[in-house]
Parts: sequence; C-alpha cells; structure tokens
Amino acid sequence: MKNSAPNEHILALVNYFALLPLVYFIPDLIAPITGANKLLHVATVLALIVPLISYCVMPIAVKLLSKKTV
Repeated sequence: MKNSAPNEHILALVNYFALLPLVYFIPDLIAPITGANKLLHVATVLALIVPLISYCVMPIAVKLLSKKTV
C-alpha cells in the first residue's frame, strides 16, 4: 500500500500560511496580559501557538491534503 502522506514541501508551505496569522495576531492580543515582561510574553505566545499548530492545524491539513492526493 502506497503511503499517501503529503509532500514535505507542501506541509512546509501549509505550516507557513498557518503560522502567519497566529504569529501576527496572538502577540498583540497577549501583550496587555503579560505587560512589559518580554520573557513572559514570548513564553506565553509560544505556549499558545505551538499546540495550536501541532494539535489542531497540521493534523487537519495533513488529513485534507492526504484525501486530495489519493
């Protein structure tokens, strides 16, 4: 049985477009909560973005792309 995983270059492109709005909007939304503490700000933003990409966006993208390549 052939592996129907999407091309790694396609996944990188999907990852880029998925991260773009998250990296653009989430830091500004979190800034009032974290205040002037830069380390807390970056750590909080990463704690939100990484799980969103890993557990929500990429599994959905892989599933959708796998259906299109079959």
